[in-house]
Amino acid sequence: MVFQALKKILGSRPGSAGGGSVSPARANLGCGQVYHPDWLNFDLVPHSRQVRAIDLGRPLPFPDRALEAVYSSHVLEHLPRGRVPGFLAECRRVLRPGGVLRLVVPDLEGIVREYLRQLEAAERGEPGAAARHEWMTVELLDQLVRRVSGGVMARWWRSRPLAAREFIEKRLGAEASVWIQRFEDEAKSGGGLLSRGEIYQGSESEGKKMARFLAQGEVHRWMYDRVALARILREAGFQEPTVCAADQSRIKDFASYHLDTDENGRIRKPDSLFMEAVA
Repeated sequence: MVFQALKKILGSRPGSAGGGSVSPARANLGCGQVYHPDWLNFDLVPHSRQVRAIDLGRPLPFPDRALEAVYSSHVLEHLPRGRVPGFLAECRRVLRPGGVLRLVVPDLEGIVREYLRQLEAAERGEPGAAARHEWMTVELLDQLVRRVSGGVMARWWRSRPLAAREFIEKRLGAEASVWIQRFEDEAKSGGGLLSRGEIYQGSESEGKKMARFLAQGEVHRWMYDRVALARILREAGFQEPTVCAADQSRIKDFASYHLDTDENGRIRKPDSLFMEAVA
């Protein structure tokens, strides 16, 4: 049913009437709440009628060579490493020759380099470095090991005094700022904040509750740097894997869709690795 509906969408795009050629579509896979109406938008749990449900563990619901571009932000790290080649093969199948795959993932190299910088700064006794070092440990490990939604990361944002706030917001961008503000607003309405000593408490679940949480896909199943991501793209048959900036792309007018940057040009997820490859 989904496949038939998409065939209608693809066939009704500009250029399809009167015998003209069909304009290739663009798909945003795992869009969350960041999408554009000119794209075909998909997520595991849609947040809007403009977003369709999808299970990225199954074949993509597009004909061969149907798309001009595929974009997927902060999705790949949630897939089991063994399923990634199949997902990339599907992306290549649905892209026309010369089509672009744009992947955005947490930048393992950037996280590790910043962790080491803060480790050395903490050793030197620089003001605030101990909290920044602790935060970088959370940023590196929490989404790999958490067993409840939000994990230690969310509990840190809920704690007061909120250590390393400016550093966190600079690294993670608006996503962190929104959650921190939400917890502050909850506190004004009687919602509980945590002390610094409570950050690591209550961050585990057991049995069926843990199994249900793990099935939701929140946990990171792997991490990628620029070398590893380029390698698996080449292994999947893609060409010219290239690191790019948040507002830089081979996809025509990409920056105008505000997927990786907001309307003010700010990067949505500054801790990211942005990479494109050609089918």
